[in-house]
Amino acid sequence: MAERAPCSVDFTIRPDDPAQTLEEVWPPFGLRIESPRLVLRVIRETDYPQYVAAATSGVTRTESNPFAVAWNEKPPGELVRSSLPWLWSTRSRIGPDDWYLMLGVFLKDNADGGSGAERLIGMQDCSAADWQVLRTVTSGSWLRADEQGQGYGREMRAAMLLWAFDHFGAEYAESAAYRWNGRSRAVSLGLGYEVTGVRRVTDAHEEAPAIEETYCLAAADLIRPEWPVSVSGSEALAGFFAAGAD
Repeated sequence: MAERAPCSVDFTIRPDDPAQTLEEVWPPFGLRIESPRLVLRVIRETDYPQYVAAATSGVTRTESNPFAVAWNEKPPGELVRSSLPWLWSTRSRIGPDDWYLMLGVFLKDNADGGSGAERLIGMQDCSAADWQVLRTVTSGSWLRADEQGQGYGREMRAAMLLWAFDHFGAEYAESAAYRWNGRSRAVSLGLGYEVTGVRRVTDAHEEAPAIEETYCLAAADLIRPEWPVSVSGSEALAGFFAAGAD
């Protein structure tokens, strides 16, 4: 069950101590959510080459563009010049009321004799506004096309929800998708989301009308997977966000 106020660790910095880790000085980098096949963690600069490779490899298998903006259709150079500043900009939203986590989705190397390396195959973002009152997370995601159709989309959303509900005090989750986007719709409905609205919007190119559905999920209504998640760094993250209220 979701908790109204998650456990937290006070955010403190040791003055004049260069031995502090990056996770200590910027706790979002310490959040790690593990499901059976995936690891979700906030993307950092050392992950950018993997991010660029995944984002430029192709992320759609649909005739129409499934995103609100056609960022994925840009030439590789232009995509990098626009996407990386966007990733940096989300870091300014650090709570306690307004926050944004750009969670990279990394595929584990679980094969016998594997290197243990984690390969970025997509993104699962999670954000909130008026968090202390609404306790609602909003999400969006993408996967590289050659990794789609293997259940990763559902697994990464479920992992994020289990963290948000069970470890971070969320009470509701929201999402949205074009009505024609059957795969995204199936992930939401398959996890227990309900359709809460339908509206007419422009497509990704702002050239044609499209129908968008909005979805909402209460923590108690989550259709839980058979597996749990392993979470670390959540308490430190909660304390870091809460420090912004001081």
